[in-house]
Amino acid sequence: MLPVKSEEHKTDHLMEERLAKVGAKIDELIVAAGVARDEVKVKMEDLKVKKEAKLKKGEEALDEFKSALDKTWEELNHAWKEIKEGTERAAHKLHSD
Repeated sequence: MLPVKSEEHKTDHLMEERLAKVGAKIDELIVAAGVARDEVKVKMEDLKVKKEAKLKKGEEALDEFKSALDKTWEELNHAWKEIKEGTERAAHKLHSD
């Protein structure tokens, strides 16, 4: 009967060792997850800053484009008006005898 009790004690001891190893591994994983979370937070903040900078540059570029487009549109309208007036003067000279 004693050998059976000894086997139970040995099995209990092995189980405790396994549980201790599993617990230690879980603790390691929790620490690693915390480190990974912190790294992701830093990367996300960096990406946020970069995104904001790109958006600002994009807005500035769009403002430049709009300004150039407005100026070009005004020049085109002015040129069209000059063409129209020149055509009318030329037509008037052709018809005035």
